[in-house]
Amino acid sequence: MRLERWVAVAAVGVFASGVGVAATLQPGHDAPRPAAHTAPVLPPAPTPTAPAPARTTPKPKPKPKPARATGPLYAIPAPPAYPTGCPPRPRPPGPPFHPPTPAVPTAKLPAPVAVPRTRHVDLAAVSGKGMWLTTWPDSTLDAAKVVRQAKGAGLTQLWVRTGGTKQGWYGAKFLTPLLPLAHAAGLSVVAWDFPALSDPVADAKRAVAAITGTFAGQHIDGFSPDIETINEGTFNAPRRVALYLSLVRRAAGNLPVVATVMRPTPYQLKTYPYRAEAPYVDVFAPMVYWSCSEPGTLAVQSVRALAKLRPVHLVGQSYDMGPDGGRRGMPSGREIWRFLDAGRRAGAIGASLYVYSETRTPQWAALGAYPWR
Repeated sequence: MRLERWVAVAAVGVFASGVGVAATLQPGHDAPRPAAHTAPVLPPAPTPTAPAPARTTPKPKPKPKPARATGPLYAIPAPPAYPTGCPPRPRPPGPPFHPPTPAVPTAKLPAPVAVPRTRHVDLAAVSGKGMWLTTWPDSTLDAAKVVRQAKGAGLTQLWVRTGGTKQGWYGAKFLTPLLPLAHAAGLSVVAWDFPALSDPVADAKRAVAAITGTFAGQHIDGFSPDIETINEGTFNAPRRVALYLSLVRRAAGNLPVVATVMRPTPYQLKTYPYRAEAPYVDVFAPMVYWSCSEPGTLAVQSVRALAKLRPVHLVGQSYDMGPDGGRRGMPSGREIWRFLDAGRRAGAIGASLYVYSETRTPQWAALGAYPWR
């Protein structure tokens, strides 16, 4: 190929310079001699040509910018992230608290049902990162949008409210459109309920409906009762908790049961029935809403206190606590990053944020970028 190209170039040069070739021919070879006494033949006048355009120096091509090194959104390990805007403004005192009366007196409650002492439960459904959704009977849910956001943030699970003592069971409305889309995207769905335990047997019926129900041919991947204190209207006496959870555990079989619980402060460790719950649940999910506290410190304390009883999945703050008397405004992305990093390093199997409806770009960015492995 290289020789053929050289010959072609040479031929072009020959045809383009014909006058020069004729001048090299010698008399006696094929060139006719001029006749004697003939006027000299003048060369034709040159044809005027347009002046050659002035040469311009080509502009140098800009050098490509070096690619920026990709790295984590914030530092790893995450340093402490102290919230700003604290302390919160003092709230005026509310009306005196009067504890409610349970619908079924403790003396009339049946005994907890027997459950297997050992079980084989896969905790993958509640491992990694997640997001909580609070839905009500009249809520609307864009299931496709929720799944798209969760998948884009690298989440592994969605927690969806399906009922409560005051509202009853309404989970089918949300699980039917959500489960097929979530499962197709590789997301697990954990149904959660708010039992007041005023009548533990009645509360357990809603849990059984979520656990055993079929929704668009699909089943949930875990169940979580949000068991709070009398200050939130929950009768969390150990006997009531044990009865309720034994009924839930019997229905769940090998499905993970996650107890959403109060953050284990020194006071709660003395008064909240963590030990009464432990035989019936597979995971504790403490609500670590830090307000004006350092989120990583609370995450580590919560894991260390509860991991002695059961594995821990942390629930973090992604809402404005101002209306509840806490710090006003949303937690920063750096706070959420610190919460996730400190919790994972302390041994939590997963972490999620509450609540979907208030989470915005800074919170989604931190949750999505954190490399939970």
